[in-house]
Amino acid sequence: MKLSRYTWPQIEEYLKSKQTVLLPIGSVEQHGPTGLVGTDFLTATTIAQRVGIKEEIMVAPPLCYGMSAHHMGFCGTITLSPQTLIHVVCDVVQSLSQHGFKEFYFINGHGGNIATISAAFCELKQKENDLKLHLISWFLLDEVLKYQDLHFKDENGHHATPGEVSVTMHTYPEAFERQTLPRELPLAKKERTHWPLSPQEFRKTYPDGRMGSNPLLATADHGRALIEIASDAISGQIHASR
Repeated sequence: MKLSRYTWPQIEEYLKSKQTVLLPIGSVEQHGPTGLVGTDFLTATTIAQRVGIKEEIMVAPPLCYGMSAHHMGFCGTITLSPQTLIHVVCDVVQSLSQHGFKEFYFINGHGGNIATISAAFCELKQKENDLKLHLISWFLLDEVLKYQDLHFKDENGHHATPGEVSVTMHTYPEAFERQTLPRELPLAKKERTHWPLSPQEFRKTYPDGRMGSNPLLATADHGRALIEIASDAISGQIHASR
C-alpha cells in the first residue's frame, strides 16, 4: 500500500472510496552506541506499512528528518528546526488534501517531534476545517509500554531503548551484523532534567546518548512482537475513529 508505488490514476481511483493516508515520521539522530541513526523513521515506517497492509490504507513516503537539535552533539544527527518541520508537515498535508485526502494518521517514532507536529496541526486546522489529523507515537502506545515494562522493566529508559532497537534488529539484521556489540555497557544515567537541552547540555548529561536505557536487552524476537503489538493497536484506533 505504498503510495510511491502507485500511479496517479490508481491513487485517483483509491480516493473514490477512501480518503485516509498514513504518514510515517521520525528523525535521523544518534541512538546510543549500538542503535542506528535512522531508528526513529525506520521503526515508524515499518509499523505504518504493516498497518497499511492490515487496513488497506495508503502509506505516504516517510518524513525521515525531525526536530533533533538536542542530539547534534553526536555524529550523524541531522535536524530540522521546529519552524521548518512545521512547514514540511503543513505542505505535505495540504498537497495531499488538494487531491482529496482528508484523514491523516502521522505514525511517529520520535518524541522530539510531538510538540512541533501538534503545532502544525493547529495551523492546518485554521486553514482547512474538514481535515482529520491524528498523531500516534507508536512507542507511547499503552500496549507497547506494557510489553516493554514486562520485558525490560526500568532498563527500557527514554531514548535508545531496547524496544526501538529491537524493532530495527528484526527489520534490518544486516545493519547489526556489521557491528560488534559490546558484552556490557556502563549503567546509563536515569535522571530526568529540564527541557529543552542544548546539544552540549545533552551530551554532558547523557555522555553516550542513552537516557536510562540498556539496548543490549534488544533482540529481533522482541522487535517482531513489538511490530505486531503496535500495528494491532493502531489498527484498533483507526477502527474506533470510524
